[in-house]
Amino acid sequence: MFDRYVIVDYENVQDIKTEIITDSTKLMIIVGEEQSKVPIGLVQKTQPFGNSVEWVRVSGKGRNALDFFIAYFLGQYVALDKTKRFIIYSKDTGYDPLINYLKLNGINTERIVSYQELSDKVTIKIDENSIKKIRDNLYKVPANKRPKKRSSLTGHLKSLFLNGKNKEELEKLIEDMFIKKLIYEENGIIKYSLDE
Repeated sequence: MFDRYVIVDYENVQDIKTEIITDSTKLMIIVGEEQSKVPIGLVQKTQPFGNSVEWVRVSGKGRNALDFFIAYFLGQYVALDKTKRFIIYSKDTGYDPLINYLKLNGINTERIVSYQELSDKVTIKIDENSIKKIRDNLYKVPANKRPKKRSSLTGHLKSLFLNGKNKEELEKLIEDMFIKKLIYEENGIIKYSLDE
């Protein structure tokens, strides 16, 4: 019935766009035990898709607890039909060894960092000039002094652009950095890959 299975690490990404849901997409949104606030507007937007969207609250606390649940659900989907496309939506690179293993075994699996990567209808537009300015700036900052949290990175970018960009524009620039793989996340900490 489904050709594409998308598992969302909701502790890691909350940007869910319903326009990427099609009749052939199964979207499973994994919510951690300590996530007590899910926007009702988002839940209401996903309801019309029926069984194409599934919200799953998992129990268990601790580092990487949610990752193990996602690996479990991914395994269940792969066991149903290895010929489908399997996607983990997360900025956490901790899934990459599993994804690489599955790819080596002929299973079409990937991790995406932005919902834009799912849509055939949306062309990803990246502000290359601003990204270059950010990259050049961060490259000069010693690795141990670079922002480690998304909120501190947003603050850093705000000061870099001297309040010339609003919060939405700054968030878009951070998404663009994830898409271009200039930054990634590991256990909740932002890491940098700025070398060309």
